[in-house]
Amino acid sequence: MRSSTGRSIFARICSVAALAVVVLVGVIGLQAPAHAAGVPDRVVTRLDLATYVVNYKNGMPSTENTNQFRWDANSPAEVAEIIRAMRIANQGDAATRGEAEAILQRYGYNLDWIQDSASERSYLVVRESVPCQRCWGMYILRYDTSSAQVNLAVEVPHPFHDENTPELGIKMFRDVDAKMFAMAGTHRYNSTETRPEYENSRVSDMARSYESLFHKVHTNFTTSAPNATHVVQLHGFEERATYPDVVLSNGTPEPPTRLNSFARALEDEGVWAGAFDGVHYTDLGATINPQAKHTNDKGGHFYHMEMTQWVRYSTSKHTAVINALKKAMFSGTPGAVADIPYAPGYSPSAAAAYARKYAYNPNPAYTDFTTPNGDCTNFVSQALLAGGWKMSAPQVIIPGTHREPQFWYYNADSPSWTWTGANAWAEFAKDSGRVEKVRYLSDVGLGDIVQWADPADRHKDHTMIVTGMTDNGPLLSYHTSNRLDRPLWEIVKDKPEKTFYAWRVVNTTATPLSPATTS
Repeated sequence: MRSSTGRSIFARICSVAALAVVVLVGVIGLQAPAHAAGVPDRVVTRLDLATYVVNYKNGMPSTENTNQFRWDANSPAEVAEIIRAMRIANQGDAATRGEAEAILQRYGYNLDWIQDSASERSYLVVRESVPCQRCWGMYILRYDTSSAQVNLAVEVPHPFHDENTPELGIKMFRDVDAKMFAMAGTHRYNSTETRPEYENSRVSDMARSYESLFHKVHTNFTTSAPNATHVVQLHGFEERATYPDVVLSNGTPEPPTRLNSFARALEDEGVWAGAFDGVHYTDLGATINPQAKHTNDKGGHFYHMEMTQWVRYSTSKHTAVINALKKAMFSGTPGAVADIPYAPGYSPSAAAAYARKYAYNPNPAYTDFTTPNGDCTNFVSQALLAGGWKMSAPQVIIPGTHREPQFWYYNADSPSWTWTGANAWAEFAKDSGRVEKVRYLSDVGLGDIVQWADPADRHKDHTMIVTGMTDNGPLLSYHTSNRLDRPLWEIVKDKPEKTFYAWRVVNTTATPLSPATTS
């Protein structure tokens, strides 16, 4: 489904270079320039993220009452500094990364950029040296050029008391393509100090702490409604005769629709599940959980998961839980339309109307490039033109001009490669300032553009346009093969091996990229 009349020389060189880097860093731990993984100006380490996290967990202190979790009068200021450093690093500004690293190193933390060898996605990792100085935990932020599937955070507050939750948590984080992973740094009862308000709550219990780094990461890296974060927090309990194997709660006695949908999806996957409703499973309701309270106050979505050992230790049940979460996340509308203003001269409805009209019957005014390379980007370019995009063409079109990356135009003899090629279009659209990335697929809106790529080389292979919004999520239309109003989540499920990119039109005319050549 490669929709191009041929790749530009520039595009071919970039693809070969990216593939070469992937081959180079194929050995675990070997390092290469991070721009190969979508992270500019930084060194990235390629490894298996799940193995990395589990090995790190195994090096943390795992016992009770040893007071390795350190908390004193200076701790709030230290937490604030670590959060500031994480925010600086997450902005991706190369000029300030040294500042972030210097701050973190003062508190015994390392700052790493990781490329996961399983997903090929890139992550920002903030981790304490092992053994830890403060035992405040490990935090991973998705730091990739592609659009994440949904605004989701996975939290593991009790990595040792609730055994095997880190193993499930990191798999869930990676497989659902989440935005954040947070893992506490020691046993929940490691510290003998208790919180003044709750004499039965230790300061090392992250599911009780409002002051900890764990909670401050939660509050700083989750977002409010309408583009609110979904937070899954993993816990464990001993089997009980009248309890299901998974008890879900959002921290209130009124479980929302999506939480009940999650419970039903678990049942469909063969996992006995129930939800706290103020009457059932009252001791597992998470009603004083600070992350639940914060998420609910922001209009977010909290999923407190209590699981028996049978679920936590079974690889097949891990798969079932993750599949159920995907069903709950990717049915309906897990997000709202991204808060990115459309270009004043762009009509999403006009672009969508054009695409709907010609989805199955191509416009005869244009060449159909279905054979041999695919017509998808040609089709989307037509829709963008109908929506208000302005052609960018040289005053005189001479042989070779159509290869130039700063032009976007159609003529029957030789349309620009940016008009017909998926990757060439993406490079033009980004570099000219016509589009802005939509961070989550769940937040796309009418008239937005969605592409997929092979994760290894990130070369865009297919282009689609959002032509409808329903209670079951966005609908996409495209050519090669021709489809009208196909559900986005059906496409994502059908293409698990692909990386997705979503774009919002923020300008209808191109900023010149460079002087045109005529050779």
